[in-house]
Amino acid sequence: MTLCIPFLMFQGQAQEAIDHYLSVFPDAELLEIVHHPEGTEIYDPTPSSEDSTEPDDLDEAEEDELSEVEVQLDLGEESEEDFAADDLTAENVDEEADDAVVDAEEPSEVHHAVAAAPETHHTDLQLAEEDDPDEVVDVPVPLVATAQLKIGGQVLMIQDSLVKHQFSFTPSVSIAVVVDSTEEFNQIVNSLAPGGEFLMEPGDYDFATNFAWIKDRFDMSWQVNQPLAQPEPTATAEAPVWG
Repeated sequence: MTLCIPFLMFQGQAQEAIDHYLSVFPDAELLEIVHHPEGTEIYDPTPSSEDSTEPDDLDEAEEDELSEVEVQLDLGEESEEDFAADDLTAENVDEEADDAVVDAEEPSEVHHAVAAAPETHHTDLQLAEEDDPDEVVDVPVPLVATAQLKIGGQVLMIQDSLVKHQFSFTPSVSIAVVVDSTEEFNQIVNSLAPGGEFLMEPGDYDFATNFAWIKDRFDMSWQVNQPLAQPEPTATAEAPVWG
């Protein structure tokens, strides 16, 4: 039997996390990594909003559309009746006919504007693509099937889940890192902090010379600890010679 603790399951960010942790921890070593075939995607079992639409909602939407059409038809009929009753006189018809003749003789600015040839405008992005056809396109990061990352003598198993989950890492379980010096403590803490948050601010506590509880940008939490009475490394001194 093999007991592997901890096991970190990411959702599409495993490769990014591995690269990050290799730069954070001075002694980190990637023992093994296997990627899923190119084109593998993470399946999201959550139904989309379109699939969750109920038939009753569709019927109500159709009824609303039909009601709007009926209202528009009613308004159209009323406007035609009002025009026939009030405006359709012999004098009005003659005056409107004369106005139509005058309008036809005068050139229309609107028609000229429409007939003018449209100008072609290029965005900065289009111009950049035309000037640089060999522009590098971002390639999707491969999904990790399995990986073993060794930090401080402890092997972390890491992979990407191929099914999207509604949960992430929780601070109730965190990785404890014991360091030997203040310099190592600061280097690790300052590297893990960007994009994350402190659950306990760095400082000296009753139980540690230096301690920090950090949730990094992947939501993984780390407890970095420099124990009490831990001497700082000094230059090697020669042993006294006894006569």
